[in-house]
Amino acid sequence: RGRTLAFNGVCGNMGVALAAGITALIASFLGWRAAFFIPGAICIVTGFVYLWAVATDKKGKAQRKSHPEVRLSRSATFVLFALFIIISLGAGLAFNVITVSLPKVIDERAGQGISLVMVGSIATAVFVVGGLAQLAVGRLVERFTPHSLFVVVTLILFVGAAWSVVAKGPILLVALAIAMAGVYGQVTVNDIVLARYTADAWRGRVYAVRYFLIFTTAGAAVATIAFLHARGGFDLVLLATAGICLVFFLATIGLFFLVSGAEARNAGAVAVPA
Repeated sequence: RGRTLAFNGVCGNMGVALAAGITALIASFLGWRAAFFIPGAICIVTGFVYLWAVATDKKGKAQRKSHPEVRLSRSATFVLFALFIIISLGAGLAFNVITVSLPKVIDERAGQGISLVMVGSIATAVFVVGGLAQLAVGRLVERFTPHSLFVVVTLILFVGAAWSVVAKGPILLVALAIAMAGVYGQVTVNDIVLARYTADAWRGRVYAVRYFLIFTTAGAAVATIAFLHARGGFDLVLLATAGICLVFFLATIGLFFLVSGAEARNAGAVAVPA
């Protein structure tokens, strides 16, 4: 599951990284209308191909379990989903602020004297680092407990974001690469953790709420970047991002302590033979 989710996430994130270049290429040769029409047509065609290639899900639907992989108490479940609201909002804001502002941050704070093409190439390289980190997390989540790995990944994200506030020049690129590794890596482990404590029958609805919160923050992130940049430049943008990442990290620590007892009981139940 970890590697599958990681591969799926990398494909999506590489699409984000390549979108600007592909759009510019299509628009320059075929016009701006084609830049809308071609991707839309590809989405429609792949949707029909998916329906043709995937067997009916009726059998899988009948086999869905009504209890999660790791059971939590009723009160712990409510606290868990409250934490996941904070985590989803933090993840969405951190992801969108970092990915949207990254090229301009590099241009203003590390791109003095280099061409626009080089700035774009550096930004793409930083995105690729994030993609590789996502694949690595997909492997690691199968070897370590997901809730523990979640804390480590969000700590990496916070360290990278906080370091980027004070870093300049080439060191800034290292800090941004660390932040990008964390912000991409958390996507995979986030999905795994949520799946672990959610029953199959409810998982689709829970993911729907999570992605609704994440996508809602996308628009808020753009407005936030504009608001903060007008009042303090990217120093303030990066400082606010580091603050968001800190809240995100603290929420994952809370989740870690919340589920540790249930994980210990689950491990004991598995270890005891029937």
